[in-house]
Amino acid sequence: MSDTEEVDRLYNTLFELSNDVRHSILLLILKRPIRMTNIAKKLNLTSPEVSRHLSRLSESKLIRKDLDNFYHLTGYGYQVLDLINDLEFRTKNRDYFVYHNVVNIPPAFQKRLSELAEFKFEKNFMGFLSFINERIKESQEYIWLCIDQYPITAIESILKSVENGVKIRIIEQRDLSGPNIAFDQKNLIYVGEESPDVEIKVHNNTDVYLFVSDSGSAVAFPTEKGFDYSGFVIKGHESSRWSLDLFNLYWSNAELKSSIPITQYKLSHQKKGNVITIRARRDPVLNYHAIQNAVDNYKEVILKGTFNIGTSMIQINKNVIIRGEGKEKDIPTTILFKKGWTFPFTQWDSIFRVDDEDAEVTIENLQFTDFNHICIWGVQAKTLNIKNNRITLMTGHGRGMRFGAFGDYVVAINIWPDPGIFKGKVLIEGNYIDFARRGAHGGFLTRGGLEEDPEYRPDLFNHEYYMGFGIGVQQASGDVTIENNIIRNTNARGIAVTGNLPSSYVQIRKNIIVSDLYGSYPLSSHEACTGILAQSAWGFPSPGFNVDITENTIKLDRLNHSGIKILGPVIDRDDSGKLRDGLIENNEIYLKNGYEGIHIRKSDDFKIRLNKISGKAYYGIIISGRKKTGLLDLSAVNNIVENNDMNNLEIKEPDDYSDNHADGRMFIKGEGGSNTAHVWLEKNTNSNTVQIGEKETIVNEGIENHIIRS
Repeated sequence: MSDTEEVDRLYNTLFELSNDVRHSILLLILKRPIRMTNIAKKLNLTSPEVSRHLSRLSESKLIRKDLDNFYHLTGYGYQVLDLINDLEFRTKNRDYFVYHNVVNIPPAFQKRLSELAEFKFEKNFMGFLSFINERIKESQEYIWLCIDQYPITAIESILKSVENGVKIRIIEQRDLSGPNIAFDQKNLIYVGEESPDVEIKVHNNTDVYLFVSDSGSAVAFPTEKGFDYSGFVIKGHESSRWSLDLFNLYWSNAELKSSIPITQYKLSHQKKGNVITIRARRDPVLNYHAIQNAVDNYKEVILKGTFNIGTSMIQINKNVIIRGEGKEKDIPTTILFKKGWTFPFTQWDSIFRVDDEDAEVTIENLQFTDFNHICIWGVQAKTLNIKNNRITLMTGHGRGMRFGAFGDYVVAINIWPDPGIFKGKVLIEGNYIDFARRGAHGGFLTRGGLEEDPEYRPDLFNHEYYMGFGIGVQQASGDVTIENNIIRNTNARGIAVTGNLPSSYVQIRKNIIVSDLYGSYPLSSHEACTGILAQSAWGFPSPGFNVDITENTIKLDRLNHSGIKILGPVIDRDDSGKLRDGLIENNEIYLKNGYEGIHIRKSDDFKIRLNKISGKAYYGIIISGRKKTGLLDLSAVNNIVENNDMNNLEIKEPDDYSDNHADGRMFIKGEGGSNTAHVWLEKNTNSNTVQIGEKETIVNEGIENHIIRS
């Protein structure tokens, strides 16, 4: 595509969005998929008018129509609407941003400015400062300030808050102007197992004026001459995630205030040899501050009791070991959970967030009983060890981040850099994960028997169900070991490793994956759920990586579940590559009424041997590829299948479901319908070697595949 064509595409898109009717149509489709007739009724337009607008939006790739004539936003459409929301907020406040500078705050937060859309603009500086003073008086749990000078109208209120036990965090600009506050120094350091009531750090340049509390938030940006204290305010804490996240980022990069007596500070930290025990309290904010302060300042943090941290997230940016105090009947006695978020949720969230490429972090022997989106999130680390924890949910419903049309995404342990590459070494070992700990009352989808219909798909977009992942590792460049974990009732993927780099050697071994939940049919695919998934590229280009999957036990009792899937790139670009030279060995897979046991797709040189596949499924082992599109050869080549035991696998007879989807990809095209088999070598396979038993069936549609009967 020429530069001129790319510019024309930009202008064409802007033109389509400049029409208020087309914008209204996009906003309707954003809420839920909708047919043309309903659009016409809601907008009071004629069908020909709506048809014309839908045609233009479809041509611009902003929307798509499914087989039932429902219109959906495309992934591109979601992104464009996000940009429009951001532009709408900025244009609404144009006169403010003409004279106020946001370019010095981190780029990620510049892109998230539209999150302030619910805030009220306060033009008058006395109104802005009066708002802060009133919120300080109302705050009962915490007050965070990022300031160039203390608000003179609120100094008395701040001191009164300290007396009332409100936790205070302040980031002062290094060249602080105006009046200062003399806090009692004993409150600024750890004393035994207590966390400080007042903490002060210093930053070279704050670039923004922030007030964040449990009663409200305020944000102001500087002019060329400094702050004029006009900005954006909001009551309550539900909509203050932007402010919280930015404050936490500045806090992690700020220095302790030099006015704190250094000798006293160091002695306090050396009392217990850099080890501190934190006991749980009733107040979630106090629990959060106690853990966060301990993690920030100690090498080893031992947690004791049951910690409710509310809606907060613990940020880990240095070397630290965090562990629970003990176990009873092999279950950690230290409990952590979150509570109080709104639903649906649209922001990334977790209990622990590890983000420092030089940090060596261990999280072990903790019990997590509730969380939102992610329990333990690894963004960056030199080494990250997650061991012997228990992570459970009563149900995944209402626990996820909205992930576009794919529903609410819930994951226990997630290695996902934001953005970039996770450069460190990962060990995930001995953890117990369960997303429906009370069985049928904790997570089953029941729709009067519809869930037993293979054609039924829950409406993920409208939160009818969710996508549950046990362990996910994305874009890692170091070695990854996932072993000896027990993963129960994660209804999308038990373990998923995707988009990792060639330097990453991924080992998945000796895990037990069990599910009795109806699958979420992730991405509307034919398999409802997969025990272990490895994929070279999904949503972004990746050159592929090495993966060995050995000695795992997978038992999936619901309809159309699959055991192990190895997938090449979804994105067909020259900087994407296949998975190669992997090993699938000594795994035991039981499918009660499944789709496939093992599937190698668009991948080469795998050895699939000594696996035991039993139960009932359409296919035992599938090797498949994809037709070359001009960039990559996506056929499946030189895979070896040998000495696998499928004696106790019943191959399901073709049925209405398989016949209806006999497209050569989901099911084999057969005479008058579909075929099923122990082994299927799809037409885009080449030079694979397959050993099968005497009574096993095989369909070989590929080229020069070598079949051995044993």
